[in-house]
Amino acid sequence: MNCNSIFKSIFILPLLAVSLLMTGCYETMWEDHVGKDKLSDSNLMEAIAKKAELSTFASLLKKTGYDQVLSQGNSYTVLAPTNTAWAGTDTTNVDQVRKLIGSLIVMKSYTTKDDQLYKSVKSVNGKNIFYDNETQTFNGAKIVTADINVSNGIIQIMDKIVERKNNIWEYLSENTAYSQYTYINSLNTKVMDIEKSVAVGVEASTGKTKYDTVWTNTNDFLKKYPLDNEDSVYTYVVVENSGFDLLYNKYKSYFNLSTPAKTDSLTRFNVCQDFVFKGIVDITKFDTLTNVDGVKVPFKEVVVSKSYTTSNGRVYVINESNIKLKEKIKPVFIEGEAYTGATDPYYVFTRYKRWARGERDVVLSCGDYQSDLITRTTTGLKDSLVYHTFFINSGLVANAANFHIEYKAQVNSSNYDVYYVAYDDAVADYDPAYTSFPFKVVQKLFMSLPGATPLKFGTSTSNRGVANNFSGENICFVGQGRAGVKELTKLSRYNLAAISQLVSTPVTTPGADVLTVPTTGKLTMWLCNTTLSNAASRQGLLFLDYIVLVPRINE
Repeated sequence: MNCNSIFKSIFILPLLAVSLLMTGCYETMWEDHVGKDKLSDSNLMEAIAKKAELSTFASLLKKTGYDQVLSQGNSYTVLAPTNTAWAGTDTTNVDQVRKLIGSLIVMKSYTTKDDQLYKSVKSVNGKNIFYDNETQTFNGAKIVTADINVSNGIIQIMDKIVERKNNIWEYLSENTAYSQYTYINSLNTKVMDIEKSVAVGVEASTGKTKYDTVWTNTNDFLKKYPLDNEDSVYTYVVVENSGFDLLYNKYKSYFNLSTPAKTDSLTRFNVCQDFVFKGIVDITKFDTLTNVDGVKVPFKEVVVSKSYTTSNGRVYVINESNIKLKEKIKPVFIEGEAYTGATDPYYVFTRYKRWARGERDVVLSCGDYQSDLITRTTTGLKDSLVYHTFFINSGLVANAANFHIEYKAQVNSSNYDVYYVAYDDAVADYDPAYTSFPFKVVQKLFMSLPGATPLKFGTSTSNRGVANNFSGENICFVGQGRAGVKELTKLSRYNLAAISQLVSTPVTTPGADVLTVPTTGKLTMWLCNTTLSNAASRQGLLFLDYIVLVPRINE
């Protein structure tokens, strides 16, 4: 051997070793990719047809038309049941088999190394498939041969048929004896699907388009709480009918409407909605859970008779849950900055205040004139009568009697105590040198009850008087506070002077501090000035952080 040959051998041998090593690694990686069956060039349908243990599945794919999906589609995971898994299934029922197979084909390709596979995945028919860590199953089925890679996806061979789970609404629809199902189902209304309906001509008499109409169901409960939506995950609790009646009878007086039928429907709606919870929750592990509407629902010592994991969550059937009225009928907060109208919004300022609820309050730019007897803290000085004119903005003054700022709130048919926080924090309006603050914060609150004629200006005695107040033109709720003091003020009824509607004397009859709302619905409130003065540009200031209506609940 000459020197050149020796040199070439020395140079080539290491390269050959490296080449063989890389080739071995590459082949190992490729084998991991394509799997033992070397089916990488086949599509999903072809690969399934080549597996003897999947022959039943292959024939059913052809029978239902899903063979075309697996031949042409890209990036699927097929949870393929073995032949023995189909024992006991009526494979002659094509519609039923089609539903089953639609749940066995998963959108996207997942190997057993993919963490998402062990959470939840979605099948082509929209059904969710959940992994159970305890049993190591996918809706009851285990993988027996994993990660068969083919040209357009992955096959996972299963020991059983992955169960096609009902969604929550489908489950309820198969358990029709429960009052919750009966009521929710009664809300189904047929409406025209304008996108799917076909125009077939024109009505000669009216000129309107005629349609070959396609109808679809709409349901107000399922719109708000989409228990039938595969993309929404909820836990829904069904109470036995006796437990439903318990809450129905407790709630009914608080959801009174204009007719018994409407009252009945609204009450049932509220019982049904109280058992909707976001996400999948194990109610057996909690004494209390908060539902999607913020109501605390007790589960301590309840009897669970059934539970079912659905394709979009979970359903429990229990004996009862005695929800407390104070959890259901809650105080109603109305933020000052959330006003819905005003005599002239130009004069209403929303202020940023760190001390305020929501860090905002509102104030009316106007003037006020008051005279008050005050006591000085310095010894030896006598009481003195102080007259004071003060403004929020003397250059921008609202000049309208009974200037109003409007608020609306959804209320129940209940008795309410009325409070607000109206903090006059303008330093010029009070003097800390006195033991009592001389300048009052006095404001009127007129109200129009749900279903009643709206508030308006123009009474029989004055064009600027507020009409249609629930207690008449000469009585309204009044708040009495003090400048410089931030406090929760309880409002009560006061008599008003005729024509001017200036605040006169407190109403002393029992219940003067209670707002009685006979019908559930929207309450309209006008916060008004002109309490102590009706002089031009001196009708009074308005402040509001928030109003709170506190229901009187005995339970």
